[in-house]
Amino acid sequence: MNILIINAHPDYTNALRGTNQLADYTEKQIKQHLPAAHIEHLPLYAPEVTIPEITAENLNDPSLIDAQQNKLIAQWKRADLIMIFMPLHNFNIVSRLKDYIDNILIANKTFKYTADGSVGLLDGKQKVAYIQTSGSDYEHDIRYVNADIAPHYMRTILNFMGIAKMELIRAEGLDLIENDKQAILEDTKQTLATYIQNVANA
Repeated sequence: MNILIINAHPDYTNALRGTNQLADYTEKQIKQHLPAAHIEHLPLYAPEVTIPEITAENLNDPSLIDAQQNKLIAQWKRADLIMIFMPLHNFNIVSRLKDYIDNILIANKTFKYTADGSVGLLDGKQKVAYIQTSGSDYEHDIRYVNADIAPHYMRTILNFMGIAKMELIRAEGLDLIENDKQAILEDTKQTLATYIQNVANA
């Protein structure tokens, strides 16, 4: 099994960040329950990782970034399991993840246009888990439920490529004074452990 772990946190090396704790814990679970799996890491904010930004220049001449886009698309396609660790920022995904999506959601590569509308070109067999950390509670707090944009956006993008299901795992309310941040993270770790075990037993 090929597993792609995408870390979308700008502070991706800081062990105190909840997103990084969850990503590190998940990798340990993968090594324990899927020891034969091949893991690829994609820390989107790492300086050595090239994620082209769409500019007027490359928009008018896509050949300027074709090679890098093809590399990212090939990495995405060969993964049997994709796990995206994302800290919510201003109600949506971080800008680097948006840049990444702009480089893999490419006509005639991951989707195509037809007379009846767009059709995803992926076979739908990939498993995708989207793990979102947030300071507030976007699932239950009436002040924020209508701002729960990011999971909806991610599902839309995946479906556009032909991936019909996305596992949503949340660690939310991390910045609320009345909450125990570490307890929330520990609960999320258990959810992630169960998810990995289910993948291993599938």
